[in-house]
Amino acid sequence: MTAPKPELVPDPRQSLLAVAFLYMTMLGAAVLWLWLRDRLALLRTEAIGPRGVAMASAAGLLVGLVGTGIFLLMRRYFGFVRHVEAQVRGLFAPIGESSTFVLVLVGAVAEEVFFRLAVQDAFGVVGSVAVYALVSTSTVGWAWLPFTVLHATALGLLMHHGFGLLGTTTANAILNHLCLRRILSP
Repeated sequence: MTAPKPELVPDPRQSLLAVAFLYMTMLGAAVLWLWLRDRLALLRTEAIGPRGVAMASAAGLLVGLVGTGIFLLMRRYFGFVRHVEAQVRGLFAPIGESSTFVLVLVGAVAEEVFFRLAVQDAFGVVGSVAVYALVSTSTVGWAWLPFTVLHATALGLLMHHGFGLLGTTTANAILNHLCLRRILSP
């Protein structure tokens, strides 16, 4: 009788580097795409958005908190969310709290510049929602589609209505931070 193979546990440093590389690639691709389309000035004009710092921050905070509440409700009623949490815990727990926090911030900036600035500028809100949903569900699974579409729509509408990257990045970072904190808490 052979012993079962031990489960492979990813090296935290390799996981951290892989995720950081993915986010830097996403940010670089967004900037390159904007530059090639002669739309790089959007980084400056849409960083805060026409509604200003206070409104963008407040809207981002509100959307991030509401999104977290929806996630927690989904967790209560849908078993697949707990499965996703287990995968996330396996990836992020070995990395540590401070590194996870940095990844949340870097990830929020990279995702928002890519999806809400570059993709949304080229394809509109519907196009950015579709691309975000496709990318997200390809890594987490199709059961995640309703939450992904709702999340991407909320962030796309924040951008569309003038809350800029500050609003969308704030919402993304708050949602990810609070959800990860809940997932990683003992």
